[in-house]
Amino acid sequence: MRKFIALITLLVAAYCGQSQSKLGLKFSPSIASNRISLVDSLYDIETNENKFKFSIGIIYDLELSDTYYFSTGLILLPKSASFSVAEEPTSTVVYRGEPQEAYDLQYVQIPLTLKLYTNEIIPDGRIYFQVGSSLEFLVGEEPVNEDFILVQEFKSFDMSIIGSFGFEYRAGINTSLYGGFSYQRGLSNTVKTVTFELQDELFIRNTLVSLDLGIKF
Repeated sequence: MRKFIALITLLVAAYCGQSQSKLGLKFSPSIASNRISLVDSLYDIETNENKFKFSIGIIYDLELSDTYYFSTGLILLPKSASFSVAEEPTSTVVYRGEPQEAYDLQYVQIPLTLKLYTNEIIPDGRIYFQVGSSLEFLVGEEPVNEDFILVQEFKSFDMSIIGSFGFEYRAGINTSLYGGFSYQRGLSNTVKTVTFELQDELFIRNTLVSLDLGIKF
């Protein structure tokens, strides 16, 4: 994984010497939540509390025109799977695990998005809108407590759709500061295998709402 990250970083750095490209850093405090789906007459599994997360990474914007950019990067993106488990009222089994469980998930994200800028609304200041998707590769998973055993393994790949907006200010000839808000909606079920036999597949999908702060140069 270290070689993979180093290779991507070198490729991005090789492009940033071009006048039409920008390399930057991105910092995003986020609220992570889950969307859970399960049709089962034995167990009732529902979304638990939201989690505070913090992502960091590099971004690369390639100019397509004065107001259109292709935006990608390499982001270290934490997520979570947090849920409560109980027996259904009509169930004949007793759940032997913990009533609430949570797992920390760590992804490397590669966003593939289109960024659209308005004309300047103040000198050197523009509003931007960003839409697209992302590829996300699982690099770490860990239960918050060693007694949490319902999920044995998570899938190694996820995809999300991304929508964001914000404001960018050119602070110098080659330096820009930006801030905005983003919404990321996971498309894939993150669960691969579970410990207990369920009547149907357990679906857990992730959602992130983030404050995006960064600098480009």
